[in-house]
Amino acid sequence: MASFTNILVNLNAVDAEHPALDQAEALAARMHATITIADVLPSVPDAARTFVSDRIEQELVDHHWDLLKAIAARRGDKVRTVLLRGSKPAISLIQEVQRDGHDLLMRSHGTVSSEPKPFGPTDMQLLRKCPCPVWLVGPSASPRPRRLLAAIDASSNDPGEAALNRAILDLAVTIRDLEDAQLTVLYAWSAFGYQFLERRMSAKELSAFTEATRAAARRDLDAFTSGLGTQVEALLMEGDPHDVIPAYAGSHSIDLVVMGTVGRSGLAGFVMGNTAERILRSLRGSVVAIKPEGFVSPVRTSGVVFG
Repeated sequence: MASFTNILVNLNAVDAEHPALDQAEALAARMHATITIADVLPSVPDAARTFVSDRIEQELVDHHWDLLKAIAARRGDKVRTVLLRGSKPAISLIQEVQRDGHDLLMRSHGTVSSEPKPFGPTDMQLLRKCPCPVWLVGPSASPRPRRLLAAIDASSNDPGEAALNRAILDLAVTIRDLEDAQLTVLYAWSAFGYQFLERRMSAKELSAFTEATRAAARRDLDAFTSGLGTQVEALLMEGDPHDVIPAYAGSHSIDLVVMGTVGRSGLAGFVMGNTAERILRSLRGSVVAIKPEGFVSPVRTSGVVFG
């Protein structure tokens, strides 16, 4: 069973509401985890340094620090606070993850009142480079997700990707059990080279080929989800994952998508897989994404932190 013990929550201290913190508290209570809340205050740009004195900068730091401490005080005495400084928020957050050994990073995607929108640059940087799982909480998200979708590739023959798929299922089942939620495991399949082959095969041959591919995909999915019990729906859908997964999540009121970012594990400078990137650019709700085992972040530990 997956577990988290040291959760980092990124928030904007000036916001009135903090859905990521709400969800983190609910999760931490069930996993007996600690929570650190972090805001990132950008460094003063060189172009502004002439006008922003050290005194004004310190007043700005103190203001954000006071806001953070007030948020923590309302949440109880178990919440730690840090104020990070840096020109790139994602890098500052990853460095904090590395410094303090956080095993989950959570942050809000949009605000409670905002319309659903694509993940922003900071979100995508974290999804590409953060060594621990990243949980992006969508607008108006409930503190307790009730409908979960685990997106896997059940037919992958690559050992690293197979291990990642198992980790996705493990995390999804853990969240399902914690939240008493409904879990759907979705495998999007397609017949290899269909558009090319349909011009070179008879209708009968193409139908037989497609049916054989579908049957193989069903066997792979059933084998991957065996032992998960009847509480899990194993759903096979034809189509490209970057189309099928966001469409299903949107049309079935999915509260949380659990997925992986696929690439060569252990490689510094890892680049997110194209399929994962396209899926994430189309999702509008909450998502938790995990890296392959052995992933090495290209970000080096450094930066300025107050805490």
